[in-house]
Amino acid sequence: MNDSKEYLPIKVILPTSHDFKRPNIGGSTKDFTRFYDESRKTLLADLKHVKMYFEKIFTSSNLPSVARVTLREEAFAKSHKPESIFKDKTCPVFGTENFGELLITIMPNSLQNLIQTISTNDAFSVKNDVSKVLSIKPYTKEDALGKWTTNNLQRYLIENNLSSFKLRVFNHCDKNLDEKLHTAFLALFQKEKLQKPKMLFYSDKLNIFCINVSKSENMIDQLSSFVGTQSIDVFEQFTIQTQTIPIRTISEDDIPPPSPNIEYPVVGIIDTGTDPSNSHLQAWIERRDDSLVPINNQDNEHGSLVAGLLINGRSLNHNHNEFPTGHAKIVDVVVMSKSGIIFENQLINSIKHAFKSHPDVKIWNLSLSVKKQCRNDCFSDFAIALDSLQDQYNVLVINCTGNYDQTPLHDWRRPDLNNEDRLFRPGDSLRSITVGSIAHLSCSDACARKGDPSPFTRKGPGAAFVPKPEVSHFGGNAKRNLNFAQIGVLSTNGSAQIAETIGTSFASPLVALTAAQLQKALEEIPSRHLTKAFIIHSAILNSPDISAEDLPFKGFGKPPSVEEILHCHPWEATLIFDLNLPFSYRHFQKVDFPIPPCLHRNGKIFGEIILTLVYDPPVDPNDGAAYSQINVNVSLGIVGISNSKYCRKVIPYPKNYRELYEKYQIEHGFKWSPVKAYRSKFKRLNLGKTWRINLEMFARKPSSAQDQPVALIATIRDPEREQPVYNEVVQMMNRVGWITQNLQVKEAIRIRSVR
Repeated sequence: MNDSKEYLPIKVILPTSHDFKRPNIGGSTKDFTRFYDESRKTLLADLKHVKMYFEKIFTSSNLPSVARVTLREEAFAKSHKPESIFKDKTCPVFGTENFGELLITIMPNSLQNLIQTISTNDAFSVKNDVSKVLSIKPYTKEDALGKWTTNNLQRYLIENNLSSFKLRVFNHCDKNLDEKLHTAFLALFQKEKLQKPKMLFYSDKLNIFCINVSKSENMIDQLSSFVGTQSIDVFEQFTIQTQTIPIRTISEDDIPPPSPNIEYPVVGIIDTGTDPSNSHLQAWIERRDDSLVPINNQDNEHGSLVAGLLINGRSLNHNHNEFPTGHAKIVDVVVMSKSGIIFENQLINSIKHAFKSHPDVKIWNLSLSVKKQCRNDCFSDFAIALDSLQDQYNVLVINCTGNYDQTPLHDWRRPDLNNEDRLFRPGDSLRSITVGSIAHLSCSDACARKGDPSPFTRKGPGAAFVPKPEVSHFGGNAKRNLNFAQIGVLSTNGSAQIAETIGTSFASPLVALTAAQLQKALEEIPSRHLTKAFIIHSAILNSPDISAEDLPFKGFGKPPSVEEILHCHPWEATLIFDLNLPFSYRHFQKVDFPIPPCLHRNGKIFGEIILTLVYDPPVDPNDGAAYSQINVNVSLGIVGISNSKYCRKVIPYPKNYRELYEKYQIEHGFKWSPVKAYRSKFKRLNLGKTWRINLEMFARKPSSAQDQPVALIATIRDPEREQPVYNEVVQMMNRVGWITQNLQVKEAIRIRSVR
């Protein structure tokens, strides 16, 4: 079937009150009591040790202490939390670390109550909860120091001439206890005549302080031994190292001036700043903000390269037809000095300044990273701060995975590097879109083929096994020795030249451009999560099938240009469900999902269905790997004759994702990702009478139970591109009474979409 010259709009499905259902509460309790005798004996011995460990603190102060509870793997699920033994009258849970590791508040009386409960209470609920626990250990000075020892941290600070370090104080989620802890913490500095620590804003639930380095040899020892210290570390350093090959002086043909008759999308760049002497580039700078870094202390190389790709990336790269169409104006916020280094606390303040000073900018490119890999057991402090700022200012950040530059390079199916090539922070930011790099050019001795992941792109997953990157775009290619001549991306450097370069830094602005164009193209600005859903869903639709092996490198694929994203072809229909799921009616069920007759053959179905679900869940930085507090699942399937049976027919994507991780990592990490994709191709599926799409929501704990906005995009299509799917889907929705409206796209985009 030829593409129609008529613009075919995406359909927005409006829910009715009948679509929302109350959840079925209840279910049987899993019996763990076969472990009871063993667990009871172990826990009573552990608690005796905990009591002895904190005895001095109990006698000298009334401060809360902390113990770590480790659960059996079978008890990791939220429904198995041992709430009958760890409660307000004993030792309540106030946070988590890795999956199955709980942090509990220890006070003298409450500890005795816990010991008494485990010793004497033989109720089934208590015995069952005792059986779920492997151990209870005191949170120690060594836990607070993490990878450091007192001596090597002191030595590192001196050798690197660092004037401060970072300390996190526990948040017990109890106002009275937390105030006591805060007062005692500050009193420690007064007693030792140390400079008062400065509290930093990362999140309203994180107590992070900047501690000035003292000449006192026992300062770190005292602070790490303080009962309220959760962690001590250095501030992470964000760095930039740019490699370029200058080609020629830039001309107006490379970057023509903006048309006065066009209202362009705007992208904010948080970077090194753009070359102020490059008049062609500066014509596209909507605003320049160098209030944080004086112009005489700037090196504009990296920021200029990023900006050039946003302004005219396709034309600069020989009109390569897979680069994004269109152009963006720039709000240029300079945060990085010519040193090429900025500390995380400084960058957080700079990002806050950018968002606050330029509230009209909703898409921001952040091509900066720390040379530290994401962790499985927690989200980085910086990622948490970045998420918090995105929520506060309602913006979307596009960042990158970071670069692996150890030679010799390999193709992306590189040998196991023991996670040395895992993505850098803040690629673990839950709210951001993280972008990997793929190659658009190749040669005989290049590491990557066209369309393959670049040899330097870092791999996912993000923290807690959340799929990262979400998408990928062109960041260049390289040979084994890192030579990239003739196979890199082209942009403008900091010396008014066209230059060739490589890096994931230059893949992310291509996605940022598309995100900004999406928001500009719609009559009503979409939410952040709907913008992300458009980007990810379109990447799936327009990319080859992704396998479990591909996902950590490519994400869900490469998004196309905005014109392709915002319309349908005759052989496909795309539907948007932009919903608010109320927690009390947290099951959404839409019956009569349209499977068009043109995809029926002899009582069987052939065709393809793709679902993409995106939402921004509430988060809790105190919950470590369980940072994301709400899980929403989607399914599409056939309803049985009795309406009580339901058979799912569209499976998670990639279909072999279970090969990626261990079972518990999937159940408690991957499946709690706020980005989910589903895809099935049917060749001879039984037709079924009624199809239904389901959404259901779960919360990790009662305090997280709240209404949740979600964006679900569904596409039904004929892989052979022959059948009139669009028309028949629209007719079916009208026939069964679905309330729909066209996605309102501005006229200029509609015209370009059908050319």
